[in-house]
Amino acid sequence: MILGAALLVLLGLGLFVAGLSTGIDVLYWLCVAACVAAAVLLVLARRTIAARESAQKKALASAQVPVAAGAPTATPAAAAEPVAAAPEVPLEQADPPVEEVEVTDLLLVVDLTDEVLVVDEHPRYHVAGCSWVGSRDTIPLPLNEARTDGFTPCGTCRPDRTLAGRARAARNGA
Repeated sequence: MILGAALLVLLGLGLFVAGLSTGIDVLYWLCVAACVAAAVLLVLARRTIAARESAQKKALASAQVPVAAGAPTATPAAAAEPVAAAPEVPLEQADPPVEEVEVTDLLLVVDLTDEVLVVDEHPRYHVAGCSWVGSRDTIPLPLNEARTDGFTPCGTCRPDRTLAGRARAARNGA
């Protein structure tokens, strides 16, 4: 229905342009009629979608209605079995959060070639001494290469902030 309404609006636009170019008043009225028909289609589409959503809500609500006292209870076989919870990822395998990098720090580190550490199969890069890395096997990479390869900064050791601080100190000391 929405596609039909869009087509009617385009038809109305064409009729309006034709009315302007030819000066025939009937084309203006046909333009208005096409736009009204498009509005009616949109209202009908909205009501249809609302009715469909309310029917789904009623179906869910009726499935959750408590049974009156003394009435026999019938439980479907699927509901009788407990739902298996999603397996939890062990804390040591979960990836650390992404560092929220300030724009000024990002501008300083974007072209740095300082060495950062990446852990294979994990999306973050780290500085030496990161508590999340621990005893994991790491791969040293230049920062600009790690960023190019799609790695993002670790929120635990904050490598971008650390390296930006080092770059600022080097500039001020030089």
